[in-house]
Amino acid sequence: MPDVVSPPSPTAPATAIDVFDHLATGLAQLAPDGTWRRVNAVLAAWLDQSPDALVGTAAHREALTPVAAQLDQALAGFAGGGDGLHEVPVTIDRGEDGARSLQLTLTPLPGGDALLQVHDVTALRAMELLQETLAFGISHELRAPVRTIEQFSRRLAAQGEDADAAVVRDHVQRIRGAATQAGGLIDALLETLRAARPPRQPGPVDISLLGDWICAELQDADPGRAAQLHVTPGLWAWGDEHALKQLLGKLLHNAWKFSAACDTVRIDLDGERVGDRLHLRVRDAGRGFDMRYADRLFVPFRRLHGADDGAGHGLGLAIAQRLAHAHGGRIRVESAEDVGTTFHIDLPAPPAEDASPQ
Repeated sequence: MPDVVSPPSPTAPATAIDVFDHLATGLAQLAPDGTWRRVNAVLAAWLDQSPDALVGTAAHREALTPVAAQLDQALAGFAGGGDGLHEVPVTIDRGEDGARSLQLTLTPLPGGDALLQVHDVTALRAMELLQETLAFGISHELRAPVRTIEQFSRRLAAQGEDADAAVVRDHVQRIRGAATQAGGLIDALLETLRAARPPRQPGPVDISLLGDWICAELQDADPGRAAQLHVTPGLWAWGDEHALKQLLGKLLHNAWKFSAACDTVRIDLDGERVGDRLHLRVRDAGRGFDMRYADRLFVPFRRLHGADDGAGHGLGLAIAQRLAHAHGGRIRVESAEDVGTTFHIDLPAPPAEDASPQ
C-alpha cells in the first residue's frame, strides 16, 4: 500500500493585509452623520484632494454635489433597513481636463457605518459616445451620398439608348462625387474609432520634421497657391509618431483650407518645452470664427462653416482632439473672425535623457 501523503498545512501570513488602500476601486468609510472616517488614495485622487483633506468632513457634500442629497438620504435610511444606493452615476467637471464619470454604490457596514464604493467609468462613457458617433455617421451622414448614388444611377438606367451624352456625363460625375464623399466619410469614421487608442510604442517624435513634411504635402497638393509656412525647429514630443503626424495633419490642413480667401496662406507652427510638457501653437491668418461657437469645434459632425466654405465631414478636429487625449494631452483654440485661428496643443515632452539636442 503506497504511503499516504498529507497535504501541506497552509501557512498563515505574519500580518493581515489591509486591502483598503490597495484596490483600484475608490473607497470611503462614512459615519451615519455623513462624516468620512476613512478614504483610500484612489478616490482622493479622483476628487483632486488628499485623503487627509477629506477625512473628518462630509466630503461628498462638496466633492460629489450632484448626488450628495441621495447619499445623505441613503445614510439616514440604513437605520430603518434601507439597502443604500447601487450604481448611481455622477459626473465631475474637471475644467479644461474634461469630465470624469463615476458610478457610486453605498452599502451598510456592521456597527452603523457605510461603505462608499466608487468606480471610474469615464472610459466606458467615452466608448458609448464613440459608438453613438459612429452610429450617427453611418445612419445620417452616409445616407446622403448613398441616396445620391441611388437616384442618379436610376436616372441613368431610365435614359435608354437615346440618352443625351451631356446628361449622362453629369449623372456619372454626380455618382462619382457621391462615391468619393462616402468613401472619405468611411475612412474618417475608421480614423475616429482608432484615434482613442493608447499610443503604440511611444518614443521621442520630431514634431518639426513632421510639420515640414505636412506643409510640403499641402503645397504639393495645391501648387498654385502662394504660401508662407514657418515651422520652428527643435520641437520634440513623446508619443506615437504616426498618430502625432495624423494630429498635426488635421490642424495644418484645417488652417490651409480656411485660408482659401487669402492672397497668401500664412501658417506658423511654433512652441516650447515647459517642464515635462510640449506646448505647440498652429496659427493661421484665415477666416477665423466667432468664439461663441468654439464649443462645437471638436464635436463630431458639428460644422461651423458650410460645404461651400470648405467644410468637410466634420470629423477632422474631433479626431485630432481624440489623438491628443490618447497621448495625455489636449487641444484648445482661440479665434477671431477675419483675423485667424490659433490651436494650442499640449503634449508630453520626451524624458530628459531622450530629448534630442535643442
